[in-house]
Amino acid sequence: MLLMGVKRELGLAQIPVDVITPDILFKIKSVLSFNKVFDHAFWCACLTAFFGLLRPGNVTAASTFDPNKDLRRTDLLLCSWGYLLSLRYSKTVQFREKEITVCLPRIDNPLCPAKAFDTFLDRTTSADPLGPLFIVDNSTCLTYRGFSSKLHEVLSFAGVPNSNIKGHSFRRGGATWLHRIGIPKDTIKAIGYWSSEAVMRYIDTDFSHKVHTMTAFGESFTNP
Repeated sequence: MLLMGVKRELGLAQIPVDVITPDILFKIKSVLSFNKVFDHAFWCACLTAFFGLLRPGNVTAASTFDPNKDLRRTDLLLCSWGYLLSLRYSKTVQFREKEITVCLPRIDNPLCPAKAFDTFLDRTTSADPLGPLFIVDNSTCLTYRGFSSKLHEVLSFAGVPNSNIKGHSFRRGGATWLHRIGIPKDTIKAIGYWSSEAVMRYIDTDFSHKVHTMTAFGESFTNP
């Protein structure tokens, strides 16, 4: 009875993480030092997570590099339109029952993931092709803890208000941005590899969109 009372008082609603937006990505980029391999690897991981609607665990290692699960340099393929990234393991794909691919396009924008990888791969040409994709020095890969710590650091330096931005914010942010530019829900589900309606928990509909929708709803009425 005590637990039921506490549950009723506090509720069951989960507080979602805040979303990463293109504006926040610009701010993150502005405080990075691209003469450092770590910062360059971190930036490429940020863009990969945002464009691919990926979880932080998809682009980082839990602790040490595991070639059977973590991203390798050979998992990234150069194409005429950008890069194609193949994931062999994820939270929902653990036995290679399906292939997960991420498109990283070449675009005329400072947030271009292909251009970021062009420079990063050139700087790390001596790295082992079967080694980690996001290498931060001669032998170390980008870990979940390292990514999270760096994200907290750069957000502070960039002057982003104290918020609930976490590693999962990139997946929410990418899905939300696709929704805002009018991409159909089924397409967002396919890009983010959602197999259920759980995708809707990731899309953050801003208040102005709600106002616009309800205004259109009211204006659709006809006078008697």
